[in-house]
Amino acid sequence: MDAFKVGDWVVTTFADSELPEGSMGRVTRTSEDPCEGVDVRFGSGMFNVMAIGLDPSEEPGGQRQA
Repeated sequence: MDAFKVGDWVVTTFADSELPEGSMGRVTRTSEDPCEGVDVRFGSGMFNVMAIGLDPSEEPGGQRQA
């Protein structure tokens, strides 16, 4: 599982009724406890997502983060 940090761009690898698969967002909060998930701001709002449901993404208009 990737370790995300605040400011990372991510994309969802799952879909649900409020958040389609492939949704891109930016990490706003992380926790050392993996059970707490990662807070991500998407275009449709703020969601708490388990890190396993996220992949690193390229910054919009930029390059993939290292």
